[in-house]
Amino acid sequence: MSARLADEYSTKELSKRTWPDFEKLFLKQGVVGDGWWCWCMHHQVSSYSLPENPQPRTRAKRAVRNHRQKAELVENGCAHGILVYAKGEPIGWCQYGLREELPPAENTQKYRRLALGDGTDKLWRITCFVVDKSYRERGVASAALKEALEAIRKKGGGLVEAYPVSKTDQGSNFMYCGTVGMFEKVGFETITSLATGRTPTVVTRRTI
Repeated sequence: MSARLADEYSTKELSKRTWPDFEKLFLKQGVVGDGWWCWCMHHQVSSYSLPENPQPRTRAKRAVRNHRQKAELVENGCAHGILVYAKGEPIGWCQYGLREELPPAENTQKYRRLALGDGTDKLWRITCFVVDKSYRERGVASAALKEALEAIRKKGGGLVEAYPVSKTDQGSNFMYCGTVGMFEKVGFETITSLATGRTPTVVTRRTI
């Protein structure tokens, strides 16, 4: 990312104060493609998947539920992320959090066999990116990633995992977890493949 582009952006942590900006970004038409209903709850939703709270059948109902639950998490300080701004407008997002906040990566047998994060260090995860379509391929995700790593460092650091796609021709709807190249540029190493098929992903990690 060039110095000029870096100077173009500013960042803020997700909080009760910046929640309206998070809403504004996610409500922009087409900004999250087919994931408009998610509200960045996919990697947190397992903590809500209880018998008394079944998964809604339609995306419209999921959108309502996910929006409400994300707001609750932010209110209780249990959701973390970086918002990126250009000219005062929110144009990007990167979600990060501790293992306990973002557990679904552990739902696959292949991941569990890796036995990652069982040491003494904290385990952090970086899971999702959103970029306004008018700002794509302009370094927004990279800016958000670097700020997320700095936020993790300030919170004590530890082992950081991410699950980017290993192919870059999948279209924006399949690139929400970032690319391997973007993570390699900031010191992540690929550990193993996690999923194959249309959206091949890998496990990457580094220590902060």
